[in-house]
Amino acid sequence: MAGCSNAGYRVISRANALLLPSSYRHAAHVMLHSPCRDDRKLFGYYSPRHAVTLQLRFDGTVGFPGGFIEDGESIENGLKRELSEELGATAGGIHFTESDLVVSHVCPNKPLCLHFYCKKVELDVLHTIEKEIHDSPQYGLETLGFIRCPLYTMRNNCGGLPSFLRNNFIGNAREQLLLGLKHEGLLSEKEIDKAVLQYRMLENEVNPDQ
Repeated sequence: MAGCSNAGYRVISRANALLLPSSYRHAAHVMLHSPCRDDRKLFGYYSPRHAVTLQLRFDGTVGFPGGFIEDGESIENGLKRELSEELGATAGGIHFTESDLVVSHVCPNKPLCLHFYCKKVELDVLHTIEKEIHDSPQYGLETLGFIRCPLYTMRNNCGGLPSFLRNNFIGNAREQLLLGLKHEGLLSEKEIDKAVLQYRMLENEVNPDQ
C-alpha cells in the first residue's frame, strides 16, 4: 500500500510503547466508522459505502477524535474520556479493548507516542454521535466539526478521496487514515494506492518543484 508518512514517526509495539521513559506523552485517537445500509448514491453514481469519521480541530487541521492520556489512565480509558469530552456521552460510552488498536507510532523528537484505534459502530449510533456533538463540552473549542471522508474517487480522478487527502492533517493522521481504511477492509489496497497516486499528482500540480 502506498503511504503518506510524516518524517519522524516510526511504528512501535504496544508493549514497547508502555516501556517508554516517563518523559514521553501518550495520546490515543480513533477512527469511528459505520456501514451505510441504504442504496443512496451521489448523483446516482457514487456510493458512500461506509461512513468514516474525522474531526476539524481547533488549530484548523483535520485529525481523529481523541487526545492525551492522563497519568494513571489506561490508554483505552483515556480514549473514552477524550471522546466523551469531544463528541458527547454516546461516543464516551463506546468500549475499547487492546484488539481495537491498529498501530502505535513513536516520535522521539516530541517526545510523543500515538496510539491509533479503529472501531466499527452501528449507523444509528453514529447518527446519535453526530447529533450529540453540538452539546459536547469541547464543541466549538477543541472540536470545530465532525466530518466524513469520501471513499470514492470520482471519474475526473480528482474529487472524492484524492482531494480529501489534500487537507491539512495533524501529525501523521493522513497515514493513520490510510492504515485504518486498509485494516478495516473498507477499501482495497489497489483503491487506496490509486487515490494516493492521484493525491500526489494533484499536489505536484500545485507545487511542481517539490
